[in-house]
Amino acid sequence: MKNKVVVFYKTGLNDENSPLDIFENSSVIYYNYEFNEVEISSKLNGFWDQMGDTIKTVKLQNSDVCEKVFVYMLEKCAYLEALAVQSCKELFMSGRLLEGKTVGLLSNSLENLKILSLSGNQYLTDALFDRFVSAAPSLEELNLSGCSLQFHLGLVKKFYPPNIDIFQNPSESVLTFYFVWQFIKSRAKYFKRLLFSNTLIDGSALKLLSETENLQLLSLEVHSCDQLTNTGFLALTTHQTTLRELDVSLCTRVTDQTLVHICKSLVNLEYLNIQRCRAVTDLGIAELEKLKKLKFLNISECELITKDGLKKGIFNEQNEILEELDVHSLNLDQAAIIMLSETLPNLKSLNVSFCFNAVTDVSIQVIFKNQVLLHTLKMSHCDKVSDAGLTGMRKVEAEGDDEASMSDYDEPDVVRPRIHLGSRAEEEIVRDARRKRDVMRMCEKLTTNSFTGYSLARMKGLRELDVSSCNKITDVSLTYAFNFKEMIKLNLSRCQQITHEGLEHLVKNCRSIEYFNLTDCYNLTDEAVKEIVTGLPRLQHLELRGCNQLTDRSLEAVRSHCEKLKFLDVQGCRFMSPELACAIGSLPTLHTVLMSKPGPYITDGLKNRSSAPAFLPALMRKFRLH
Repeated sequence: MKNKVVVFYKTGLNDENSPLDIFENSSVIYYNYEFNEVEISSKLNGFWDQMGDTIKTVKLQNSDVCEKVFVYMLEKCAYLEALAVQSCKELFMSGRLLEGKTVGLLSNSLENLKILSLSGNQYLTDALFDRFVSAAPSLEELNLSGCSLQFHLGLVKKFYPPNIDIFQNPSESVLTFYFVWQFIKSRAKYFKRLLFSNTLIDGSALKLLSETENLQLLSLEVHSCDQLTNTGFLALTTHQTTLRELDVSLCTRVTDQTLVHICKSLVNLEYLNIQRCRAVTDLGIAELEKLKKLKFLNISECELITKDGLKKGIFNEQNEILEELDVHSLNLDQAAIIMLSETLPNLKSLNVSFCFNAVTDVSIQVIFKNQVLLHTLKMSHCDKVSDAGLTGMRKVEAEGDDEASMSDYDEPDVVRPRIHLGSRAEEEIVRDARRKRDVMRMCEKLTTNSFTGYSLARMKGLRELDVSSCNKITDVSLTYAFNFKEMIKLNLSRCQQITHEGLEHLVKNCRSIEYFNLTDCYNLTDEAVKEIVTGLPRLQHLELRGCNQLTDRSLEAVRSHCEKLKFLDVQGCRFMSPELACAIGSLPTLHTVLMSKPGPYITDGLKNRSSAPAFLPALMRKFRLH
């Protein structure tokens, strides 16, 4: 229960029947609260009065709260351990937050604060930062990602002349790295985790930070920091050898030299993310075999990495430690995926999306055979995967044998023409239909004596699956390969051959689905939506964008059966009336409806310029029109 988080997203907390009342009257104590895109006014003071002493974590994100209410809230949360105030620009805009005696009043409330996040606040200054940290003597983690940190030495000289105590007169105009570094330096022995992502931090600043006396970091996150250079990373790996987590993703200047330093010195790393560090090649990846404690690795979108580098690195020997691996968008082949599967038996999360040539019916069956512990599998846009691979209804020895491997189930008396006079697209349609028919027969005729490969259904604990844009998947797979009691997230977007028949079996066998994406599944009808909303009692997020056969009957089904739905996307469903889509916003849990913007429609070659329907003002907060 200590890890459970209560999230209020786009919710009216000031209404008479506020959802906060539920938690005030609950016999169960919740310690962590997140407020995202909500208004927090003085009407909620009673909640803080009653629950403040039990709250350990408060997160405010994109929320509307005034300074007076914010201070009152902090005063009542006397045992706060984590505070996040993210992207709340109105709170910082005046520059007077926590001014005067307020800091002294809050010192008792924030004395146990270990985690502070002020990310995404462009109006943050040295003075505001100082007021927060002065009241929190026990900080271990600081997040300033996305803040307008200034690194220019000219600004430091302007606002902080030599021989003065900067903490006595912090700047109310800018947020400087120099001031933040001086604060970190003053409490270096306490800090364990720092986050400076999406800032202009450069090699010199990272070097200065890394060489801070008594600083022994366990985690550093600096993703999307384009100014970082090898100079900074060399200092980091030399002085911060205690690091266990390092995120340098989207840092364009990370090279093989950087990775060599990381793998040589940071031997305790358990988490490493170098996504889209495009200068990294096989030379650097080969060094990964030195990181024996690595549990999470993301090397996706590094275009110069090949199978050879991976073979020398993480696939060098049997690895039972690595649990999460992301290799999406790499230039790999089928043999690389097979090698991955055979050397990493304890994987729990795997992302091989956009590995077009690597993910085939052959390689995924090897994954189904070895990675039975997987709870997350993503293979989006891997269009070589078909029903035969997902169901395990054939043993595929080599790539490109789609036709021959099914021959045992072909009708002997059917003579097929040797010359096909249709277009290439028509030929592909015929081939898909033939493939679907043959696999269906194999599933129906399955006996104990017939050979079966390894099916997706072997992964009993699968919770998240993404097979979007795998257009060879049909109702056959949904009927025979999908049986997951713990499945929460399922993405079937652009799997355009699935229909209500397959979904009927799917919802019976995967009743725990909460997030369901069916974008651009053109063959879905109102009957399919009815199967979904009646068969999935936990459904919270439903995407039906571009399913252009759907009508108002689908919206009626959603309104009648979805008691927990929070998000609905029906953009591009041209047969749905805006009036009904608007009225569906009356569902108590629904906070976001995405629909196509009403406008002139073409009828009989002429634009119908009738006025758009009137929307209910009370429901407008739930809609974002496109």
